[in-house]
Amino acid sequence: MGGAPVIGAETSQARSLAQAYRSALGDSADPLLEVFDATSTDPAFPGALFAWPRNAGQAPVFYAAAQTQAQWRRLRPLLLAFVGPTLTNFSGSPTRLDAARPHEQVLAAADLAAVVRLVPTPETAASTVRGLQRLVAMVARTPPDAEPPVETTGRLLARIRDHLNALAIDDARRLLERCRSEHRLDALNLKFLEIEILATARDWRAITALSGFDDLLRTRRPPAVTAALLEALYWSSFEDAAPDIAAYAEGPRARARDLVRLPAPPSMREGAWRLYALEALSSDAPSRTLAEAALASGANLGGLADALVAITTALTPPEPPPNSPTARTAAALVTADLSGALSAVDQARALLAQLTEAERADLLQLDQPRRALAAIAEIFGAEPAPADWTAWLAALDDNGFTQALAVARQGAQEWRPGLGDPVEIATLTERLNAVRDEPPASDRLVEGLPHLVAWLQRDPDFPRTVGYPVYEAALERLILGGRAAAPMLDSAGVLARAMLAIGPPPAAYARLLSDLLEFSGQGAGVRTAYWLIELLEETVAAPAPDQPARERFWQDAVARLIPIAPQLSNLQRASLARLATSLAWGETLPEALAVGSDAGADVAFAQRLAGQMVAIYTLMESAAAQASDTLKALAPDVDVRVNSDHGGSRSLRALAENADLFVVVAASATHAATDFIRSKRGDRPLTYAAGRGAISILRAVEEWVLRSDSGPKTGIGSTTAGL
Repeated sequence: MGGAPVIGAETSQARSLAQAYRSALGDSADPLLEVFDATSTDPAFPGALFAWPRNAGQAPVFYAAAQTQAQWRRLRPLLLAFVGPTLTNFSGSPTRLDAARPHEQVLAAADLAAVVRLVPTPETAASTVRGLQRLVAMVARTPPDAEPPVETTGRLLARIRDHLNALAIDDARRLLERCRSEHRLDALNLKFLEIEILATARDWRAITALSGFDDLLRTRRPPAVTAALLEALYWSSFEDAAPDIAAYAEGPRARARDLVRLPAPPSMREGAWRLYALEALSSDAPSRTLAEAALASGANLGGLADALVAITTALTPPEPPPNSPTARTAAALVTADLSGALSAVDQARALLAQLTEAERADLLQLDQPRRALAAIAEIFGAEPAPADWTAWLAALDDNGFTQALAVARQGAQEWRPGLGDPVEIATLTERLNAVRDEPPASDRLVEGLPHLVAWLQRDPDFPRTVGYPVYEAALERLILGGRAAAPMLDSAGVLARAMLAIGPPPAAYARLLSDLLEFSGQGAGVRTAYWLIELLEETVAAPAPDQPARERFWQDAVARLIPIAPQLSNLQRASLARLATSLAWGETLPEALAVGSDAGADVAFAQRLAGQMVAIYTLMESAAAQASDTLKALAPDVDVRVNSDHGGSRSLRALAENADLFVVVAASATHAATDFIRSKRGDRPLTYAAGRGAISILRAVEEWVLRSDSGPKTGIGSTTAGL
């Protein structure tokens, strides 16, 4: 049936179904059949349409069928848009067929994922016919690689977060430059976005080197930016030395002290908390409150922890907050404005709601609380913000919830990570599935999903087996959202790897592979080729609860790559050849995908890597060994070194200081080793491989070669299927 790769078995099944339906129809010569018959075997159409004539004076009945869940997800919103409840009885759900009707018996006997009976009224029959004809024509006119419509700024920001979820730094930078060139954001917000990208890459030195860095210390900032500035100040000051109070006083304190406030930004890391500890221990004004906050953070404070314990014992407790309701509310508003934390905002609003009208009027006469309240309303809206993702999803259909993206960005950093409660998991899954496929809810969901994925990744036990329903529901919504605009491939890849690692039940496994194939596009493009090849590798490494489904996925994925074979690089082809060998396909891989004879490209690639040292850091040494073998086959003179130390070591330092390119496999690396490598690299090239396998490593190397041939050869980078 349409919507699937043109593979003999599926096309034959679709044709047989169309013939059986024709047979049940009898001798009728309804002209609609000529329009709809072709949809059953059209690979561009997601499913098929059928017509059943009624008696004279009655409106015809129409049927829409989908062979897979992926087709149904594409077909359902199209049917709602063209022939939804205003024209027919279709409201979005599949139909229970009546076996007593011969034509419905034919459809019921077929292996279909969903069938819909579309019943118009006599008054809407003609409009229904025109609507279905327009639907077919629209699909036929839309090429598989059609460019998405103009994107909103919110969608661009969501795609930046999508890239950062997989450490696709270069792709995030490209979208940042697009925001800059199209004047999507003002200069200050562009700077904040640049800091977010650099912080994700843990490039603290680059943050402190930004022009106007000191001005950023004195302006209002999002909490995440404050946390990044603190982290950058710490590591640029104590990169090679233990934190010392005297060195802090002589060095970063003048810059850091105004950033050290309570409550602390919710996304602070180890370096920022050490600055809090150093400020708490400063001899001119030791702070018990700061000391208690640093100790309660759980961060590794090193030798500072004992000194903090001492001052919490020696110093008197801080003064209690003001007793006056107006004074307490004023202090809470200012604190909420400075911290930007949703919890602080909710506390301030709760106190404000308890004031009498006279007390509220007095409060708003004060300049600082009045400005703080206005700033809070501008960022988070006037109503109380959702307290978790379940509440956020429930609010998406509210026309007044215009700050949904701002709340999602902050909630991803602040809300408690982890999916341990079965009731919480079931509720979150239900809410994800229940979000309507119509604006404004659908648009807000697409923009918020990358932040939900970022929140899921914050879970120290990600991926959790019990979290599978949430991962599945989030992936389904990403796939559905990808039909209307550029797909969020990186976030989808994160969820897919998590689900494959958990090992779904057989039925869910087949559905997952079908969804991923659908998400890769009607015809894989060069931009998604590596993404698809990486998924192939992931399915090879992961357990297969349904081996036939996995083999179909492999065959269908290869079929998607054949049309663009001339555009694939030899490194991509070599990656496929290595996979084919592991699958015992070595001699049956289509010739179009075999390593070609583009001598010019091969020589250029080999020459660029000749004499170069490529270092790979990963805890999966087998993947690094496979990548090394493939690289050396195409560039015999490259020197590949692999390291798997869990922290800073002499050998890791030597590689970090001497390698021409350093590839860090982010999904299989410790933060301690990553920070150590970054601190020793300076301005020399460092790139991140988002996946865990050999193909992700090869992709990182190839993109570095392409960048170095066309631009500067220094700086950070990352790999992904750019959109």
